[in-house]
Amino acid sequence: MGFIDSALDTTLAGYTKFGISLRAVDVDEAFPEVAGRHVMVTGATGGIGKAVAQRLASYGAIVHAVGRTPAKLDDLVDTTEGTIVPHVADLSSIEAIVRLADSFVASGEPLHGLVNNVGIMIHERTVTDEGYEITYATNLLGQYVLTKKLLLVLEASAPSRIVMVSSGGMYSQPLTVSNLQSSEGDYNGTNAYARTKRAEVVLTEEWAKELAGTGVTITSMHPGWVDTAGVRDSLPTFRRLTGPFLRDEAQGADTIVWLVAADEAADESGTFFHDRSVRPTHRMNKTKEQPGLRERFMEHMASDAAPWLEPSALES
Repeated sequence: MGFIDSALDTTLAGYTKFGISLRAVDVDEAFPEVAGRHVMVTGATGGIGKAVAQRLASYGAIVHAVGRTPAKLDDLVDTTEGTIVPHVADLSSIEAIVRLADSFVASGEPLHGLVNNVGIMIHERTVTDEGYEITYATNLLGQYVLTKKLLLVLEASAPSRIVMVSSGGMYSQPLTVSNLQSSEGDYNGTNAYARTKRAEVVLTEEWAKELAGTGVTITSMHPGWVDTAGVRDSLPTFRRLTGPFLRDEAQGADTIVWLVAADEAADESGTFFHDRSVRPTHRMNKTKEQPGLRERFMEHMASDAAPWLEPSALES
């Protein structure tokens, strides 16, 4: 299996449904150790997020499912075997994220897992009412603020885990600071998405250093090529060409569930996974960071998030 896994890791076939099948990953494996643990899943009403929420709930986890559409959250509750606690929030709005986090903290509930799954890809540059490019707001800044706001609860509930759902698209883009909001040149939605996914991986690696010794681990992962509504809407040509090879949502969700729930994943932190194994974060030299860039990136993110992390953020 080691040879097959290594061979698949060097080809695009590894991202398909054949990759996960040849690696003999058991997407029906149960993880009873997660029973009774509280896990928040963002983007939980469809696609990979819904599959994650339903699988964790089926093992007895109390899943705090975040979505922006009440009817879809109601449907998730009605169609899930297990406990789903719905939370309505538009995760492109940092104010809504602050309200979500503050409400959760005020509830006094523990939090043993946070799955930052929500993500968007659009093909026309859009700025939110708060002044952020929407891909950056949803895929990166919002996740930064949510995680920071929930860290004290995660630490108090330790051992706990954070999973950042990245994408293979991140292999195409280097880390940037100046163009995180895709303000330079012509807007390319695919590249804007990939830049945020690269940034999520770097954030994972840097936060892992800060969280060492707290009992909170953080990992990032690539779910493979998955046949979701998001792919069908945002990448129709890609979907038309690769449709027969795409994974289903349960296959895409598997490594996320494993990272949240499995005993063997308990000590992992700061690493990037695909199909339950650590993978390289660069495939090309041109995506590797120059000295000092990571520090500038972390300073930039802290600066953008700072107004939203103040106790009076919603009073201004």
